[in-house]
Amino acid sequence: MGSNVFLIIFIMAKLEENKHILIAVKIILERKIMDNQWQSHEWEIHDLMLIDMQPGDGFPPINNVEILPLRTSDKKINNLENYFFAQASIDLHRAEAEAYAENLQSSDPSIYIVLREGSYDDDIDETSIDDNEIDIHLAEVSLSPYNIQDYEDSGEDIIKKVPLDGPISQLLEKFVETHFRPEEFIKRKRDKAKIDENLSRGGDQRLSKKNRKYH
Repeated sequence: MGSNVFLIIFIMAKLEENKHILIAVKIILERKIMDNQWQSHEWEIHDLMLIDMQPGDGFPPINNVEILPLRTSDKKINNLENYFFAQASIDLHRAEAEAYAENLQSSDPSIYIVLREGSYDDDIDETSIDDNEIDIHLAEVSLSPYNIQDYEDSGEDIIKKVPLDGPISQLLEKFVETHFRPEEFIKRKRDKAKIDENLSRGGDQRLSKKNRKYH
């Protein structure tokens, strides 16, 4: 079991003290070549995994993350030219607990991955990006469907998702259980003085008009 899984277990035991936490993940992306004169390729999510964090390690960024070529020293693995990766942090906050609960209760609990065209750094000249190179960056990884709805409404980004399961799902369930407080329905109390006044005047005039018969 990776040390990041142990970290999640530790966080779960102290969720009352952790109202804002980060989960470090590594995302593997595949650049699929298309036989299409209008579109040379499309991006797909190949995998998402927890990063094996060590004490003292800094968490990866939350937003605007660079996507890099995937490399391996394993000589048995080849043909990785169309595989890439990004390391990012999923940001959990108590204020979003209702959205996390909605995600968990849905028919398709998901981890949402937002990809955005262009460079992760505004200072990089986008005209220098060749069609055969990386033409997107990772905008955000989120567990909030409410947050993702904002991206979908703008229509400017590519929204991908992977199943929400394993240790991340377990942590989110515990986080919601600890921090989500559904608002109780409060029945509106009728003003007794106003009711008595209406009765003294012959009742609610709207009702008498409603029951009036016309010939």
